[in-house]
Amino acid sequence: MSLDAAPPPRGLLFLVTAPSAAGKDSVLRTLRGRGVDLTWVTTAVTRAPREGEVDGRDHFFLEPAEFESRLRSGWFLESARVYGRLYGTPLHQVQDPLEAGQDVVLRLDVQGARELQRRIPAAVVIFIEAPSVEEAVRRIRQRGTESPDEAERRLQAMLDFEMDFASRADYRVPNATGALDAAADQVWAIVEAERLREPPRRVDPVTLRPWSDPPVEP
Repeated sequence: MSLDAAPPPRGLLFLVTAPSAAGKDSVLRTLRGRGVDLTWVTTAVTRAPREGEVDGRDHFFLEPAEFESRLRSGWFLESARVYGRLYGTPLHQVQDPLEAGQDVVLRLDVQGARELQRRIPAAVVIFIEAPSVEEAVRRIRQRGTESPDEAERRLQAMLDFEMDFASRADYRVPNATGALDAAADQVWAIVEAERLREPPRRVDPVTLRPWSDPPVEP
């Protein structure tokens, strides 16, 4: 057998998305707080931090001009204008951990998830949803983190196209009010199940196509 060291196995990529007010960030924050063995992508956005958010941990909070400059330089894997703001995924935040064999979690809006599912077919898509449309509407209108106009835009987007993406996801996770731990448990169970899949859905960090292990030399 060859004595050459084999390259490390490439990691799995989990795309976690949700319509507005489904609680995606809260579910992932709960799971991250458990210290699980995952790499978390920090995305960029052109808005001010919300209460409790930290630049470089929750998002990279960029001015629109800086975002546009980085976009032109090829810094983003994907970007989109959502609710009047720019959002993007830094390419190195995904490529570097995949290259090192780490499993990566990328949270993103439905628009970005749809685009990356098309471009990265081996990615595992997890759709987090409120227990009902009525509950989602209540959350959007009562959480108070957006202006009334923005809240209505989010509500309309949820009703027009975001909910429809659930049928294209690999997994759907309900996030009932007051049950963050149960939703986080389900996301972690999905991660563990995908790690046991044969063959695993690993992603080539360069091409973003499904990764194939090199043949073993005799």
